[in-house]
Amino acid sequence: MIESLLVKYLDVSKSDEQYRHLSLVLISIFACTGVAAFFAFYNLVIDYYPPLLLVDAIGTLMGLISLSALLFFRRVLLASFILLLMVSGVCLMVILDRHNLDYSLAWAFVTPVLSVFLLGFLYGALYSGAYLAFIAWFAENNLGVWQPAPWDIDSFSNTVVIYLLLFILSCYYEFSRRASHKLLQESNEKLKIQALTDPLTGLYNRRYMEDLLLNSDQDLFIAMADVDNFKQVNDEFGHSAGDEVLVGIADIMRSICGANGVAGRWGGEEFILVMYGESEDKFTAELDRLLDGISHHSFGIGRPVTISLGGVRHNAKAHRTALRSVDEALYSAKMSGKNCYKLVSA
Repeated sequence: MIESLLVKYLDVSKSDEQYRHLSLVLISIFACTGVAAFFAFYNLVIDYYPPLLLVDAIGTLMGLISLSALLFFRRVLLASFILLLMVSGVCLMVILDRHNLDYSLAWAFVTPVLSVFLLGFLYGALYSGAYLAFIAWFAENNLGVWQPAPWDIDSFSNTVVIYLLLFILSCYYEFSRRASHKLLQESNEKLKIQALTDPLTGLYNRRYMEDLLLNSDQDLFIAMADVDNFKQVNDEFGHSAGDEVLVGIADIMRSICGANGVAGRWGGEEFILVMYGESEDKFTAELDRLLDGISHHSFGIGRPVTISLGGVRHNAKAHRTALRSVDEALYSAKMSGKNCYKLVSA
């Protein structure tokens, strides 16, 4: 319900950075207004007591005004301040009226929690400090005057309701904190993925592939792929069609690699394949599958698309040498008529 109200009236979803604070304000309004309404009913029907009935009725009205300020006028600070004035005012009036009877002093514990929730640490601490100073002054002036308070139904009701109110607010605060932490983790994970992947094809980007090759502790094969005559595709069919071709090639490369390799976009129409634990024969067989898969795939442009490949065995200690060698192999494949692969020694 809290989420639906915030979305409907404030256009704030869970992903919004203001969601946590606004949800705390809204749940505080509901909880405190509900408590004021309960005691208004209690002092009217169960234990008729006009002074506190009036106080609780005014408190309920102020809670509804706070709710209206938040949902209909979108005045978050005003709604928070009205609610805090309502809570601290009602609690103070109860203490001034009942002194220590019915364990009424326990209502003073509500204000510090709520003030920090609504106003933040600094202003909440200042407000709570001023409130504590007044309560302490009032209680100190009655040292030796107040008599021991009996443990009766009114004392029991006050204690239970205060406990439940603080418990509800604390639980919701912890729930919202965990939800915010989860959203932050998800956001960080998305940022991490965005930093390491190509936004068009979903393959790993050049940065990731370079780090993978530089930090590998085993020999492996790499193949550099270049789309043949890709400029013609863009010129004849448009860049959107060219993008679709790149996405289709990426999907085929991803399926060819499977769990035994990694495919990445090196840049433009260039891709790179990294194959683990391969013999040269198996590696060349994978390259044949790749060439065949792409040349026979329908990219929806009414003409075949092919790639050229250069392959080399890679060792992290000779990374730059391997990259130069694979470029030479790719160039050789281009010069040999395209739609083929060439292997060289690093």
